Amino acid sequence: MGSMNNGNAYESRLWRLLEKDNLADLARYHQRRFFDEVPLFSRDSDIDFLPKAKKAARGILVTFALKFLQSVIAYEQHPSGYFAAITLWNLSADAFVPNLFAWCAPIRELEDKLELSLGTTPFAKETKKLVNGLRLSETFKVLEDSRTDPDSPRVFIAPAHPPYRGFAALDTFRRQTSASK
Repeated sequence: MGSMNNGNAYESRLWRLLEKDNLADLARYHQRRFFDEVPLFSRDSDIDFLPKAKKAARGILVTFALKFLQSVIAYEQHPSGYFAAITLWNLSADAFVPNLFAWCAPIRELEDKLELSLGTTPFAKETKKLVNGLRLSETFKVLEDSRTDPDSPRVFIAPAHPPYRGFAALDTFRRQTSASK
């Protein structure tokens, strides 16, 4: 029971960070032609209350980020042209910042920009293992983008199944990797 209370306390403090940084207004992520990839916290000192063990802290951050993602998605259903995910960039061994990636525009435009594939980097594999180990009611898929910045791959985490018809599935942006890679 104690760990459940700790989890709620962490989530409460993380939610207050979103409010402090004006990120908790879910309507902003649904405005027509909106696109952004927003870090869910801005300073390491913002999250110094998390456990010092990296694995535990990352689990708390990703669990919170995915719950926030679910709230963003559920806020409004669009007949078409909506996509949201959590992204993580592999910037360094220490940096671990979940971002909310939201797109409210024609999906074709995003298809031209994103090229996702099954994760092949250690970072993508580690992230997939982390996500699969979380105790969440929904399942999530993890795909990797190594095109945007080949030196710093990022992963996209989104619902494994679109929650409604107008929501673009993560697989919409998936490209088959060639055997020669």
